[in-house]
Amino acid sequence: MDPALQDRLQDLGDLELALLLSMVAEEHCIFSTDPAISGSLHRELELTCMETFGTQPVLIECSPEITVDEFNEALLVEADEDSDEMADRGETMPRVRVSINFTSVKDQEPGRLGSIGNNKLDERRIADVIIATGLDTADESVQVQAFELLRSKRIFTRSAMHVAPKDLLFIVVLSSPDARLFRHLNDIFCLSHLHGEGDGFPHLEGSSEKPAMPSFSPEDISYLRTLTSKIFITAEMAQFVHNIVVFMRNSRYIKGGVTATATRQLRLLSRALAPVHGLDYVPPSLVALAARKIYPHRLVLATAENEKSLVWGSDPEAVRELLDGLTIEDAIEDVLASIEAPL
Repeated sequence: MDPALQDRLQDLGDLELALLLSMVAEEHCIFSTDPAISGSLHRELELTCMETFGTQPVLIECSPEITVDEFNEALLVEADEDSDEMADRGETMPRVRVSINFTSVKDQEPGRLGSIGNNKLDERRIADVIIATGLDTADESVQVQAFELLRSKRIFTRSAMHVAPKDLLFIVVLSSPDARLFRHLNDIFCLSHLHGEGDGFPHLEGSSEKPAMPSFSPEDISYLRTLTSKIFITAEMAQFVHNIVVFMRNSRYIKGGVTATATRQLRLLSRALAPVHGLDYVPPSLVALAARKIYPHRLVLATAENEKSLVWGSDPEAVRELLDGLTIEDAIEDVLASIEAPL
């Protein structure tokens, strides 16, 4: 790896590293913090995208009142925006749009048929980076629309179909650390990161020097993806990953959330972490780090009413005391501590 690139990787903060890993893995991410500084967090993420990665994100402030149409409109930017970025990616022409007229032909006014003014194509496009704050507070129909965007890579508005860019990055800032998205949408997101109040906001506070050029270009991201694709996972490490999944599913502290998507993303994130650390292989420490980022937003803890050992006659009061104060992080660490890492 280029030493200059390695030096830049070492200088990254926690938010920058989480965004970089999401871009390299081509996955999406969730951030959370104390509600009192949530506004600072999404502004810091916005500045990080612009100053570190040279992308122009759109910010969507979600609430229980936001509608699907309003959400769709907020995703779109004018096709001529970020033209330099499009040129860098070889996209010299706007993406093709398919205009759809939902009005029945017999209900249309004669003057509208063939009217150029009323049948103009919507040439807007979906932004490359989307920051959605408080998406967990939005109505389920809005969350379903976000799910469809990430699953099918396209959205339908009232006048057109818009295809998402290949390198779409969707970032969610939760309203609180304990908030959750609806189940299927939640499972799409690869990693989650809790930003502590003491971790600071370097870009927002001006404690980091603003670079004249973005620290990471699209070519750098592409190069890291190429390195990731070449990372080799030994049979012993594959077994280690498998054991983590099995122990998660069998843990008495965990009721659910160990999904097939999480398993796939655990392997992917483990490999994406390797080139960032200057390695061409995956050690157990990186798999454990990936597990600590993959599972916190997914796992559902057992309760005194459904803990596994109750089936075999455990005392409910003893189980209640055992689970009292247990956190998802505690459950993850218990699983990792119970598995012998390969040498």
